[in-house]
Amino acid sequence: MQTIFIEEKLNHQQILSLCEMIDTNVCKSLEFRRCTIIESDFDVLMKSLSQKNRAIISLIFNIQMINEQNRFKKFIQMLRNCVNLINLRIHANDLTDDMFSQLCTILHEYCPKLTLLDIGDNKLTNKSIVNICSLIVPNEKRSGLEEVILSANRSITNAGWTELFFSISFNSRIRRLALDYNIIDDTLAAMLSMIIASSRTLTHLDLECCQLTEYTGKLFLSLFTKYPVKLREMYLEKNPFLSDSTRTSINECLSLRSRRNSVLNEPPLLSYRRSSIHDDSSSPQSVQNEKSQTVIVKKKTKKKKSNLKEPSENLTKEEIKSVGFNEVKQSHKFVENRKEREDDEDIEELLPVEIQPYGTIERQLYWQRI
Repeated sequence: MQTIFIEEKLNHQQILSLCEMIDTNVCKSLEFRRCTIIESDFDVLMKSLSQKNRAIISLIFNIQMINEQNRFKKFIQMLRNCVNLINLRIHANDLTDDMFSQLCTILHEYCPKLTLLDIGDNKLTNKSIVNICSLIVPNEKRSGLEEVILSANRSITNAGWTELFFSISFNSRIRRLALDYNIIDDTLAAMLSMIIASSRTLTHLDLECCQLTEYTGKLFLSLFTKYPVKLREMYLEKNPFLSDSTRTSINECLSLRSRRNSVLNEPPLLSYRRSSIHDDSSSPQSVQNEKSQTVIVKKKTKKKKSNLKEPSENLTKEEIKSVGFNEVKQSHKFVENRKEREDDEDIEELLPVEIQPYGTIERQLYWQRI
């Protein structure tokens, strides 16, 4: 059960009711967003969450919920008992590098199942990148993060982002990455394009309001039109230096790629199974009947061997049926191959007539709003 409180002033009775649900393992996901809780009630809540063997898998304390040092310390102490925690979101809590370092120590030791981390809109700098990278890269104790949200941490420079991209490139399992409301210049965009090209897991990328240039847009478009990347969605709104036509072409290209991948990933003979619903002659029962008819035909031909003038009608029907069954399979393969060729032609139309070489490379999340 998921319990959500958004911009509410919680009283003591509400906190007690919530603690009762936590104590009985009814509540597995808890979300607060810009809520007001007095200090004594916050202590009661942390005490309830701190009980061992809890089933809590998701904790969301967004927007000024644990921004005070005293509350932050109680919060990270509570995390020691959240061994099954998968999703942690602490967006917009004014976390500093020192606070995040304390948090990482707890996460490393007590939260091995953590796969989703939101630390966007805080006060992190390059000093925190090492700790973020340690959570991204999998090891023998943890599988590594699959979703990382680093929105609006503008104190991180190119050196910090480069270190982060190194960790993502090194055997990471990142599926969703949010870098919105940061500054991503052409050099960082080129590094990011290499990650997109090589990653077998990255499917969603948020680059809203990152001051992307038209050069970066053309670079991404060239990548998407030429290579079979796994990326399905890239959010590029609020980048005034990126033309609408380039942004539209990128979205159309990724949409075509996504549709083509879904077709290629269909299980084999799926189209045949669908057609068999409307075609009784290709059903398993009819195939079994055909086999039995074949045996009967052979017996009849043995009995009437001397009569050469009489045509074997049953044998002719059997041959026609077997040929028709093969034609059904071949026709579906032809349709799938033609669909793939059409998708390739649509993608090629997005390319400019003359491809120009690019030379040497010298608020809220769109997929899950906070």
